[in-house]
Amino acid sequence: MLKERLLTALLAGAALLAGLWFLDTAGVGVLLGVVTLLAAYEWSGLTTRRPSARLAFPALAALFGWASLLLPLSAVMAVAIIWWIWAAGEVFWFCDRVSPVWRYAEVKYLSGLLILVPAWRGCLALKAQDPLRPVLLIWLLAMVWAADSVAYFAGRAFGRRRLAPRVSPGKTVEGALAGIAGAAIIGGIGASWLGISELGTGGGALLGAAVAMASIVGDLLESKAKRLVAVKDSGRLLPGHGGILDRIDALTAAVPLFVWTMRYLGVR
Repeated sequence: MLKERLLTALLAGAALLAGLWFLDTAGVGVLLGVVTLLAAYEWSGLTTRRPSARLAFPALAALFGWASLLLPLSAVMAVAIIWWIWAAGEVFWFCDRVSPVWRYAEVKYLSGLLILVPAWRGCLALKAQDPLRPVLLIWLLAMVWAADSVAYFAGRAFGRRRLAPRVSPGKTVEGALAGIAGAAIIGGIGASWLGISELGTGGGALLGAAVAMASIVGDLLESKAKRLVAVKDSGRLLPGHGGILDRIDALTAAVPLFVWTMRYLGVR
């Protein structure tokens, strides 16, 4: 399983990076749009079993994605950040319980839109910011991937205390701390290498740590959604990983924080 997981990660990661680098902004919008719609279909499977509703939700996500292009980017990111703060409470405060508002199907659908649409819009904005050299987007991906990979291997090697045992029993405190440290290192190196004077090495490390913490919330929220319907994976498209949503859950929470920070600092 580990070999299959690594091979899938390498192939999918290489294909994604090649697309982000060589495609123009419109092409990247389509590429990430396809990924988002597949993830939307998987999210609908965690909320309903009705075929019509499952097919309708990706169409709704596409509509909201188009509408998000008409709104100020900072506003879209701010709304997403506020929602993710609520999501953190849903994960850590309610644990294996369900908050009253989460019981409504409409809230689950809205949650899916708030997970996926701002992430798509934010990634597209990072690509559009520098179409020929989307280094900020790749830097963000590197921090999220570092957090996930370091946490996975450190958790397997040294993990003892469960981070959220009733939501995701496999995740440990030790693994999470190692993942945060790994993302902080990538954050510091990236800020220094890219010459982002607004951050500096120390600020880049803090940003990397914040991105990693956000990514943990995204990962755990999807884990809780899967646990509530008693499924292990959101889909089967990626051997060794499960579905598309299983691979981008951490990124969806990290994108709004990263994009808003870059906008706030005026990084171009």
